[in-house]
Amino acid sequence: MSNRIHIKSCELDFIREPLAAPFGFKGRYLTELWQTVVRINSENYNACCPAVESVLWSDAAVFADNPPASSSAMMMLVTSRALKMLEGASFNRPDELIDGLTEELAKYAEAVCGRPVAETFVLNSLVGIDYALWSLYAKENSIASFDGIIPDYARKALSSRHMSLAHIPLISYAVTKEQLRETLNSGTALLKIKIGRAMTGTHTQEEDMRSMLDWDKKRLIEIHSIASLYKTELTKSGRILYYLDANGRYDNKERLCELLEHAEKIGALDRIALLEEPFAPDNEVFVGDLPVTINADESAHSLLDVKKRLSLGYKAVALKPIAKTMSVSFKMAAAIHEAGAQCLCADLTVNPLLVEWNKQFAARTAALEGMKVGCLEVNGHQNYVNWESLKKLLPSGLLCPPEKNGVFRLDGSFYDNSGLLFEKNGYDKYFENKI
Repeated sequence: MSNRIHIKSCELDFIREPLAAPFGFKGRYLTELWQTVVRINSENYNACCPAVESVLWSDAAVFADNPPASSSAMMMLVTSRALKMLEGASFNRPDELIDGLTEELAKYAEAVCGRPVAETFVLNSLVGIDYALWSLYAKENSIASFDGIIPDYARKALSSRHMSLAHIPLISYAVTKEQLRETLNSGTALLKIKIGRAMTGTHTQEEDMRSMLDWDKKRLIEIHSIASLYKTELTKSGRILYYLDANGRYDNKERLCELLEHAEKIGALDRIALLEEPFAPDNEVFVGDLPVTINADESAHSLLDVKKRLSLGYKAVALKPIAKTMSVSFKMAAAIHEAGAQCLCADLTVNPLLVEWNKQFAARTAALEGMKVGCLEVNGHQNYVNWESLKKLLPSGLLCPPEKNGVFRLDGSFYDNSGLLFEKNGYDKYFENKI
């Protein structure tokens, strides 16, 4: 039985991290990502962890209603509110504590944002808190490895031990042909391709959707004409695979089928390993009869949602411990495993410390169909201006090495040393020498 932990106090700070170029998805663009940093103090220890806010990803409507900095500030207010709720609280295990926060925080977020918010907005605001709580849990219970914090209900789902993880690079709207070739030359096996670009102009919705589809068709031709020239040893077919991410931009199944028919026509259909989140979360059309594996992301922000998506024919779910909290992801992983579906750990353009947390999770989930190895999406190094400086904030001895030949190589020390994530990291500096 775990020790009961009392939270003495909580602290909060933030950093505005600029991006190297406008980062496009969901038809919009980001130029910076706010990193909130929390430190939670128990009677015996403290734990500090950053989080990456992505209002555009977690609730595009809030992002659209407000200037980007305002929407980020709103999410940070929700984080601050959660920390106030935690001061003086006690817990046995973090996932139980996180469960008790979300309902009240959703009401608070609605008041702050002036509209109902997606549950992913609330979960995104809780990521740094969640990791700090799990770190405290490990320290208070003398746990030195990631394996030691996995709840019993999630152990079967997280029972793999990959020695390699294929790196999934992000191909956003702005990635050029030259940049794509550089990525493929590095040895990548699975490309995450953003589709669903918004078209500007005074058009009707139908005209906008048609223009979007036309752009997606041309983009797929452009990428496939280059990627089809490459081979890889990381997939069962020996060919480069595609992971299309629509971020809910398609309005109906018929239009999506037109894209897939186009993919078949150009010889790309059997390379689509996953097609993620084609429709808005409230669109409950059955997708199990489509010729590709449909993957849920933003629409799967709770255990109930995962089960709902699986019943609608979704055969994969993107786990985002670095966006929806590790507490929620443990429960999702267990439900996905029980249903015999697939999962993978996707990125949120996070900092190196969260990459390492995500890597520990990904190393323990089963490989995707069509892949010989596990996989992990990492794109922060492609997008942050200050990536090298952010790496210096890792705990001493944790290096966040880049992938080589398209893979992250893991060995016994990776699993033995996962406890380094529970050690002091460079983000503590934001709370030192404060009055």
